[in-house]
Amino acid sequence: MDQAWVLVAISAVVLVAYLFDFVGRFIKVPAVVLLLFSGLALRAGTDGLGWQMALPGDLLPVLGTFGLILIVLEGALDLRLTREAAPLIARSAVCATLGVLITGGIITFGLINWLDASLHAALVSAVPLAVISSAVAIPAAAALSPRLREFVVYESSISDIVGVVLFYGLLSEFAGVGQMLTRLTGEITLSALVGLGVGLAVFWLIQRIEHHVRMLPMIFGITLLYGLGKITHLAPLVMVLLVGLVLNNSQLLGRRFAAGPSYEQDLDSFKHLTAEFTFAVRSFFFVLLGYSTQIVDLLTIEAWSMAALVLACSLIPRWALLRFVARESTEPLLWFAPRGLITVLLFLGIPAQLAIPGFPRGSLMLVILVCALLLTLGVMRNARIRPPLESATPVVSENL
Repeated sequence: MDQAWVLVAISAVVLVAYLFDFVGRFIKVPAVVLLLFSGLALRAGTDGLGWQMALPGDLLPVLGTFGLILIVLEGALDLRLTREAAPLIARSAVCATLGVLITGGIITFGLINWLDASLHAALVSAVPLAVISSAVAIPAAAALSPRLREFVVYESSISDIVGVVLFYGLLSEFAGVGQMLTRLTGEITLSALVGLGVGLAVFWLIQRIEHHVRMLPMIFGITLLYGLGKITHLAPLVMVLLVGLVLNNSQLLGRRFAAGPSYEQDLDSFKHLTAEFTFAVRSFFFVLLGYSTQIVDLLTIEAWSMAALVLACSLIPRWALLRFVARESTEPLLWFAPRGLITVLLFLGIPAQLAIPGFPRGSLMLVILVCALLLTLGVMRNARIRPPLESATPVVSENL
C-alpha cells in the first residue's frame, strides 16, 4: 500500500475516534461501540470491493497489551486511597474475584457438556470469557457518579489481574491445586513489592528530572516493567496498578517522601500524556478488531447459541454478586461488565493443543458486541435515573 494512503488511514482513525468520543457524549453511546461497528463496516466495504488488506499476525496482541498497560495505569492514576474508600475497594475486589471464578466455572461446565471439551481446555477457554474488560468499562464509567465509577475502575482492573494470573497459572505445569495457589500467591506478593518500589522510583524521578522530555520515557519504563514481569512469570498488571496508585496517593508515603511544590502539576502532565496515549492505542485496537472479524462467522446459529450461553453465565451471577456481596445497586452496574481487549488477548494466547475444535469462531466477537450494546443500555439508563444534583457532580472526562 502506498505510504500516503497509510498516513491517511492512520490519521483518519484517530480523527474519527475523536469524533466518536465527542458524539458519544450526546447520544450516550460509548465510543468503543462505534469503533467496533466502524471496523466491521470497513471490513464489509473492503470485502465488497474485493480489496484485501492482511494485518500482521502479532499486531493485535502487541497493540492490545500496550493498551491494557495504559488503561490500568490511567485508571489507577484516577484513584485516591482513603480510609473511607477501603470498604468499597474490598467489596469490589471480592466481587471481581468471585465473578471470574463463578462465571468461569459455569462456562467451563457448559463447554464440557456442549462441546465435549476436556476439563483443562474448558478452563483455559472459560477464563477469558469470564474477565471484565477494563478497556471498555473504565471509559464508559465516566458517565457514572464518582462512587460508582471508582467501583467500576477497581472491579474491572482487579478482574483483569485475576483473570490474567489465573489464565497463565492454568497454562503452567503444577503437581496440584495447592502448589498452583502457593506459587500464584508468591508471584502476586513479589509483584506488589516490585510495583511499590518502581512507583517510588517514578515518584522521585518526576520531581528530579528537568529535561524537557521526561514523561514519555517513564511511560515506556512502565511498559518495560510489564514486559520484564511477563518474562519472569510474575503478575505485571499488579505492578502497573501499584505504580499508578503510588503516584496518585503520595500523601500516604509520609514526610520522608513528601511531594515537592510542583509535583501535582507534573503529575497532571503525566496523567494527560497517559490519557492521550491510551486514547490512540485503544482507538486503533478496536477498529482493527472489528476489521479482523469475518462477517460470515457472526451469522451462524452455533455462534449465537454460544454467545447466549456466555452472556447468561455472566449476567446471572453478576446480579447476585452486586446484590449480596458488593451491596451496590444492580442498576446500572449490572451492564458494566463488558468483554473486550483482555478477552481477545487471552484467547489469542491459548496454545493449539488446548484449543477447543468445535468452539464457534464468531461467538467471541458476538459476546464483545452484545456486551458493548448492553453497556450502552446501562449508560442510557443511568442518564435517565440519576438525580439532577448527582448528574452535576464533576467526573473524570471520558477518553474514548
